[in-house]
Parts: sequence; structure tokens; C-alpha cells
Amino acid sequence: MEKHIDEKIREMEAMQDRNWQRLIFNLRKHLDSWSHLNVRPSWGGMKLSYWPIICNIGIDGSTPSELSRKSMITKQNISRTIKELEKLGMITSKTNEVDKRSDVLILTDEGKKLIYEANSDVLKMNEIYSEIVGAEELEVTLTALNKILAYHEDLLKKKERV
Repeated sequence: MEKHIDEKIREMEAMQDRNWQRLIFNLRKHLDSWSHLNVRPSWGGMKLSYWPIICNIGIDGSTPSELSRKSMITKQNISRTIKELEKLGMITSKTNEVDKRSDVLILTDEGKKLIYEANSDVLKMNEIYSEIVGAEELEVTLTALNKILAYHEDLLKKKERV
């Protein structure tokens, strides 16, 4: 039995370049490192943990609940990050016109500038990727990743309804 399992694990090891979890995890780590080197100078006091929140605030604002869903971060962690982003002058809040019981978070001019600069740097990375794999293959990859992401988001929605 043990030898059989060892053989199966060896087969799996031989397919590491097809292991989605490993690939996405490693790519995420590389992107974080790249961000520290290339985008970091414009961050000021920004922590890496702020980015999933601030990058998901729409130009017309977003509620903490929307941010929690989009960033997949608990509401408790979002509350702490919101306070820190407000202290840094990146966001402000106003009463939600649709639901007076909640707030809408808005990017300040400084926050908008930061998002614009960061996204401009990310677009430069897309150009590098395009040079590496070609524009068509990059587009196919992005489309496939978005479909896979949508699948997982649908699974979460179904789980939340149950």
C-alpha cells in the first residue's frame, strides 16, 4: 500500500506545473514582491494588506459589505483597515443614501491618485506579460482566469444561500 501511494505522489509531483493551487500561490508571492519593488515608492504608509480594500472601492464609492464580498476579507478586518485608510487620508465615508444605516466609502483625491498610479504600474506589467507570451495568449489566459474566478464566486454565493 505505501509503495502504491508513493508512486501516486510521484505522479502528482511530476505534474507540479499543472497544479493550480501551487501556480496561483507562487504567482501571488511573485506579484507581491514585484509590487514592493515597483509600485512601493508611491505607497507611502500603505501596507500590502490595504490593497484588496482600496482597490475594490469604486469611483462612486463602495459599502463595507461590498468590499468584504469583493476582497474576501471579513468585515472585522475591513473595519480596522478602513480606519487606517481614513487616517492616511486615502478614503472618507459618507452616509449611504440608499440605506441610511450604513456608510459608503469614497476615495479621496489622494486615494484616487494612488489607485491611478498603482494601476498604471500594473498595466506596465501586463505589457511585459504580453511580450513574454504574446498578446493573444495573455488575453486567453486572462479570460480563462476570469471564468475560473466567476465559477468560485458562484460557489460562494450558493453556499451563502444555504
